Amino acid sequence: MPPSTTSSVLEGIETSICRQYGEHSPHTAYPDTTADGEYTAVVDQPALPGAIETATFRVCRGAAVDLSDRWAFFDDLAPAAAFVRAGRTSNMMASWDLFEAAEVRAFCARHHREEAALLLGRQVYERSEIHAHAARFAAATSARTHAASWLGALLRHSPAR
Repeated sequence: MPPSTTSSVLEGIETSICRQYGEHSPHTAYPDTTADGEYTAVVDQPALPGAIETATFRVCRGAAVDLSDRWAFFDDLAPAAAFVRAGRTSNMMASWDLFEAAEVRAFCARHHREEAALLLGRQVYERSEIHAHAARFAAATSARTHAASWLGALLRHSPAR
């Protein structure tokens, strides 16, 4: 993301997320979930900022799943899509919404605590795209499991030094 875009998206975050993304934001589309220190705000942000970490704030890119009363944030679309696919087969709820997202965290001097805002980008709703991301997650998990079992077998059968 070009520096000019990044700075306009992140303007004012260093001092307070609640002031930047709080109830006065015209883009706030979802109720915040501040109980237990969750999100100060959940806002639609079509142009998501890139991942950035400074001494005063952190932006993580990933995906978010709307669970009606809570949000689950993942560092990638693949595990989030697998979570959505699994959730849709459960008795918890019929549909879970998946979004490309960014999580912004910074310490608020006014409230003396870390605050977080969830920025929602494009909604991923096509079943084929969700399936493709979930399959990528399953393949990566399978590969890690296979590598771990291969390494474990190698270590069990190698002579002690």
